[in-house]
Amino acid sequence: MILSRCMAAFVASALLFVSATAPAQNAPPPGTPPPAAPMSQDFLDGLLAPIALFPDELLTQVLMASTYPLEVVQAARFVKANPGLKGDALDAALKNMTWDVSVLSLASFPQVLDMMNDKLDWTQRLGDAFLDDEAAVMGTVQGLRMRAQQAGNLQSTEQQKVIVQQQTIIIQPAQPQYLFVPVYNPQVIFGPWWGPPIYRPWYWYPPPIWGFAPRPPNWGFYSGFFWGTAWGISRNNWGWSQPNWRTNNINININNNNIWVNRPGYRDQFRNGNNNWNHNVDHRRGVAYRDSNTSNRYRPTSGNGPQSRENYRGRDNVSRPGTGSGNVTRPGGSPGNTDRPGSGGGNVTRPGGSPGNADRPGSGAGNVTRPGTPPGTVDRPGTGSGNKPTRPAPGTGNNMTRPATPNVPASRPASSGSRPQSGFQPETRPQVQRDANRGAQSRATMQQQRPAQSQQRSAPSANRGGGGGQGRGR
Repeated sequence: MILSRCMAAFVASALLFVSATAPAQNAPPPGTPPPAAPMSQDFLDGLLAPIALFPDELLTQVLMASTYPLEVVQAARFVKANPGLKGDALDAALKNMTWDVSVLSLASFPQVLDMMNDKLDWTQRLGDAFLDDEAAVMGTVQGLRMRAQQAGNLQSTEQQKVIVQQQTIIIQPAQPQYLFVPVYNPQVIFGPWWGPPIYRPWYWYPPPIWGFAPRPPNWGFYSGFFWGTAWGISRNNWGWSQPNWRTNNINININNNNIWVNRPGYRDQFRNGNNNWNHNVDHRRGVAYRDSNTSNRYRPTSGNGPQSRENYRGRDNVSRPGTGSGNVTRPGGSPGNTDRPGSGGGNVTRPGGSPGNADRPGSGAGNVTRPGTPPGTVDRPGTGSGNKPTRPAPGTGNNMTRPATPNVPASRPASSGSRPQSGFQPETRPQVQRDANRGAQSRATMQQQRPAQSQQRSAPSANRGGGGGQGRGR
């Protein structure tokens, strides 16, 4: 009975430990944005309202390109700097560009690229929403089209054709050779805005460079469409992407002889029969994703990343000299040795040194030598137990001295005009306390000692009262 209780307690403790440590092991790497809250329907309505009434194929290109905001900026700047390039001349100029197919196709509709570049924050949020929930975005578009139709503001015109198929609204160009990009105020065309003011959509009127007249005074109240210049449709920028409203995703057609879609790097993604569009992280160009869930989906991280990098650099079996047991070697050194002194056992050598010695003093046993120095000696003091060098000190025995120069006396005689050494020993009390009036007596004593200047200096007198101390008046 007691044993069973102990086993149950052990199992419960183990489960508690696993549940406590599992979140730490699965935690995202530092710097990763936390999971974001789900996008509300009101937010999606305001986000999709400015483009929900675009023709279907143009809408798909905008949705795909919005996931690559940096390439959208690059393409918008290119077409704005080259307004005269159109048709085949534009395609030839874009031949060497590495942008995504959706961005390359939008280059034929610079009015749209200019809008996406001008509203770049919106473009990035649109791409984040499309990556987060593609079906929700496509469903929101159909809901907005239904609202515009019920308000009496969505119907076929000379510029576009509106088709209703089983509660699905399809918008196509009225002329297969030309495309008109609709311009409208989303705060009016869908009827009175139903969402919170924070989600109220923006509206954008194109500049005159794209063939639009100056902004009309009734722009903020007009519920219809404004039309600018018609853009030519070619096989390279049209007919390769279609929305699948039944499954709420985008289908890619690689069989329409499109020079952009038929690039090997793009075409090979759809050879297995799966024509559904997939986001390509390479065209993201380092732009951060909305949250950690989206980032991990397209840029998965692994806890083995640091170890893999170390193995790639060849550091899996390499250690540095430390205080542990064993020896560490480097190329060129003999086994059991290292080229840097350590505190471990064994000998330390460098190339050119004899075994058992090192060219720098260490703390190990044995002698430490340098090339050209006699064995058993060293020119720098060490802390080992071998022979130690010493410096000359008063009253010591064997001293290490420098060899004297031939024919030069060991001690240099004092010159005739030099001041003799004082005959008193320094006292323990500070020098600043000595009598300032000792100068006269010191000069008198110096005159008496001048004849003995050539002799060796005598030992200090035992009488500590001599020298400059006579003027103290004790």
